[in-house]
Amino acid sequence: MDDVEHCLKADTSPHLAEQLTGNRNFLTGTLADVMSGEAQVPGDRPVVFSPFGLGVLDLAVGKYVYDETVRAGRLHVIDDFFHELRRYG
Repeated sequence: MDDVEHCLKADTSPHLAEQLTGNRNFLTGTLADVMSGEAQVPGDRPVVFSPFGLGVLDLAVGKYVYDETVRAGRLHVIDDFFHELRRYG
């Protein structure tokens, strides 16, 4: 997760775990904490990563849909759909 408060709502798996246990002691840290070395991923118990709120989840689903569309031969390219490509680099 990248934002604990954001992740612990909307009945996500971590939110349900918090409700069941009555605390947040099961949280080790955020993705940023792990990447910066501020939190260590425990090797002696299961680890759950919640991508709730991360754009990477949307990208993964979009890539899957795109790949399946290509595989099925149903991809339709719309020329000039994005009329201004130079604005953002």
